[in-house]
Amino acid sequence: MAETHDETHPTPPSNSLLKHAIALAVSMIAGLILGLLCHSLGDAFTKPIIVTSELIVNLFLRLIKMIVAPLVLATLISGIAGVQDAHTIQRIGLKVILWFFIISFVSLGVGMISADIIKPGLSFTSDLPSTNVFHSEYHFDIVQFILHIVPDSAINAMAKNDILQLVVFSILFGLALTALPGETCQLVKNWMDGLAKIMLRITDIVMKTVPLVVFASLLSIAARNGIHIIGSYGLYLLEFYFTVLIMWAILIGTGYVMMGKKVFRLLPFISEPVLVGFATASSESAFPRLLEQLEKFGVSPRISAFVVPLGYSFNLCGTMVFISFAALFIAQAYGIHMPIEKQLMMLFVMMISSKGIAAVPRASTVMLAAVMPGFGIPEAGLLLIVGIDQFLDMARTATSVLGNGIIAAIANEWDIEEQQKKKDLA
Repeated sequence: MAETHDETHPTPPSNSLLKHAIALAVSMIAGLILGLLCHSLGDAFTKPIIVTSELIVNLFLRLIKMIVAPLVLATLISGIAGVQDAHTIQRIGLKVILWFFIISFVSLGVGMISADIIKPGLSFTSDLPSTNVFHSEYHFDIVQFILHIVPDSAINAMAKNDILQLVVFSILFGLALTALPGETCQLVKNWMDGLAKIMLRITDIVMKTVPLVVFASLLSIAARNGIHIIGSYGLYLLEFYFTVLIMWAILIGTGYVMMGKKVFRLLPFISEPVLVGFATASSESAFPRLLEQLEKFGVSPRISAFVVPLGYSFNLCGTMVFISFAALFIAQAYGIHMPIEKQLMMLFVMMISSKGIAAVPRASTVMLAAVMPGFGIPEAGLLLIVGIDQFLDMARTATSVLGNGIIAAIANEWDIEEQQKKKDLA
């Protein structure tokens, strides 16, 4: 039987959750202020603080990575095995994939239009990096990308936390499981259900450390860089964050069109994973909690377990906004004319290329370095923003987490509509 939820009136977040969100915000502010004070005291005092803070953050990220693979595996297999109407999931899956491509183009367009209007590169026209001091070895290869989708080893995919490969294996495993006799299917499904609950319980335990991790993350960033890096690039950061807010408005507005006022009830539920993603600049850190909060909101686990992992590979709307904005920023800084047809062609190439590097560290920077030279933009220009990439990554990560949370809730609405149509026809 499909899971039942009160989709019309989901239970509001508890006071403890709201207090936790406030604690996260306070931790961010406190870490930033204390980090700036530490930076002013000199390297001898600052270095041990940075080392300790980064140790705390890296331990947290390791704990999260430990959770992600078994959680994706268990929730997705369990969800697919529990589906009685495969055609419904197929139809929803096609809608979700179509959404990913549409929102990717919209995100790229937002970054492009914003950069064309604001022209952030015009204030960076002096002391530009030499055009031969930066080189990327990454080149998009469609054949290698297609081959990469299918894991050569499920164990290796889990070891690398390659979410896209895990999704492919889990879907095949779940479909095969549904073809087995009922008793065997139910036995394995019960085991997977239990594994998912255990991993979510571990998530709850790990998440108790989040305020400390957020504090340590901001403390490390501020202590290492000081106020001067924000002062030097303050206008650029302000312009990019303004662009990100436009993208947030589009995502929330689209959610309102698709699911009405429910989208405003959804936002408090996913505020914590969004804040965690922002503070740590890591989508993985927000992944387990996002699944958990979506279920509390009323999203069916079989929907969220399919949509969110897939979104982590194909729905990085924050990254899409950044790469088009940053590419035009660098072009403007070097005085390179980019007519509209050239911009549109670059967006198309970025759209295709972005789907091939989900597992590449600092994927957005790597992809920019690979794409820009083909359009006459020197990749050396990335050195203009590499110093503040942490602050940029925080914004794009939070945006991608928000986008994946909203599409999961929208997909759940589609599922409800499909179930209602099935009842009406019965």
